[in-house]
Amino acid sequence: MSKLPCDIVRDLLPLYYDDVCSTATKEDIEAHIATCSGCKLMLEKLKMQEYLSLEIIEKNKIEGNGLKSIAAFWDRSKARAFAKGVLVAASIFSLLLLGYIGLTQWNIVTVPTEVIRITDISQLSDGKIAYHVKMTDGYNVNQIDYKVNSEGDVYMVPVRPLIKSKQNYQIGLANMYDFVNLEQIRANQGVEIRAVYYGSPKKPILIWKKGAELPVANDTVKALFQFD
Repeated sequence: MSKLPCDIVRDLLPLYYDDVCSTATKEDIEAHIATCSGCKLMLEKLKMQEYLSLEIIEKNKIEGNGLKSIAAFWDRSKARAFAKGVLVAASIFSLLLLGYIGLTQWNIVTVPTEVIRITDISQLSDGKIAYHVKMTDGYNVNQIDYKVNSEGDVYMVPVRPLIKSKQNYQIGLANMYDFVNLEQIRANQGVEIRAVYYGSPKKPILIWKKGAELPVANDTVKALFQFD
């Protein structure tokens, strides 16, 4: 029969379970448990609690790893979303910039003949044909495209962007004296020049045609284009 009462045995059960009590105490506890169902049941509960604790720890570890995985996935998702947002924003900005450049810089619109006024057509001593051009709508011209067909017709086509500008109108291509060098065009194109036009080939303004007599350029025009 056990020498230890139940209350002392129950206090010692954790030490017994952890195997840290003396051999004599261990023998007394085992003798007591052999005859006391209450203390034996308490030992079983202690074992069960320890098992449950280990199980809970393992479960928490698994859940923790799962949460970490979810958090990592969420972080990766946020990173991908941010990168995608930056890429989309950059693409939109590039399109807007390209659109702005296209609207303000690309010379794709032909100036209508109705706003073109050609005056003071004359001929220099070296054969160049001088003239004054002005766009009556007050908008500048960014570029003059030269087109020569197989019959020898020369078209000087003024073009500008979709969004027109009045900047430098008074000193730009939209309001100036200019000249046509027939000999140079003939040498470059390999055709005999038949006529020179200003504006779109669909509705051009005639500046000169073969056989036409032009007045001699005055001293002001000579000073602009003759240097000898």
